[in-house]
Amino acid sequence: MTAKASSASTDAILLRDAAAYGLTRGTLRTAAWSAVSRGLYQRSEVARSELQRLVDMQQVLPSAAAWSHYTGAGLLRLWLPPLAADLGRFATLQPGATRPEREGLYVARSRARWCEPYRVGRVDVLPAPLLLGQLAEDLALIDLVVAIDSALHQGWCTVDQVTAAILPRQRRAAHLRAALALADHRSESAYETVLRLFHVLSGFSVTPQFKVRDVHGEVVARADLRIDGTTRLPEYDGADHRDRDRHHSDLRREKTLSRLGMDRYGYTAPEILFRPTVLLRDAEHACGLTHDPTRLRRWLVEVRRSSLLPPGRARLDERLLRYTNCRTRIA
Repeated sequence: MTAKASSASTDAILLRDAAAYGLTRGTLRTAAWSAVSRGLYQRSEVARSELQRLVDMQQVLPSAAAWSHYTGAGLLRLWLPPLAADLGRFATLQPGATRPEREGLYVARSRARWCEPYRVGRVDVLPAPLLLGQLAEDLALIDLVVAIDSALHQGWCTVDQVTAAILPRQRRAAHLRAALALADHRSESAYETVLRLFHVLSGFSVTPQFKVRDVHGEVVARADLRIDGTTRLPEYDGADHRDRDRHHSDLRREKTLSRLGMDRYGYTAPEILFRPTVLLRDAEHACGLTHDPTRLRRWLVEVRRSSLLPPGRARLDERLLRYTNCRTRIA
């Protein structure tokens, strides 16, 4: 067996290269091989990760191409709404590049000045400032801020870099700018961002990742948020807080905070989404304000538009359907 034929036992190969691997076209069309994309085959028994599939599919893309949109965002581990498994894969080409036509592959041509792609593993990913501009076309404000926060937190880009990448007459540029104005690199999880946005959109100034210090000035804890000018520390309590050891640690931490005069208020996702009046009253109490339900107006508008609630989720799913009907566009 030739060296190329040996490597073909693990790597996907193009139909046009079959002879170089000591294989015939007929062999590649047997049950022992599976089509990754048109003209691209892999051995059927070889299990492949999503990253390996993208490495394989990169062979059918021009050299001036990068994974983008939701595919690129997944490779950068951005915080995204749940996406359908059959959404397909997304790539963006340098202006003027020849686009491939493949089932399950959505290709966009960039209008932007081409930037050197990020290298993630063995694949190329569109730079985050351009990628976030693509996500802005589909995502509602809260979902978009969550994605931006994750990009900022991981150091993929800065707000200034995203702003500088916005093109004249770019689709939903105003929407992207509004999300950038609400973004904060200090957020450490998607629901930390959501909890922060609840307070900000309801009119409360907050500090993310607030450092709590003891009488000697030593940092003894970090809180998800502090409502500015108060001792109130709103925090998101995810599923990990139900672990027994974590619960015991939380209790010790709460006692420490209490001794220092800080009030920790933990909230779960259902409380944030379905009991916003409780959170509002808590924040108003911390600030010494009388209850005013109109403070919730902007939050209620934006959370209903987001994928966090069924109406927004249905809206996003409907928008994503357009990618199944169009294989190329100018982005």
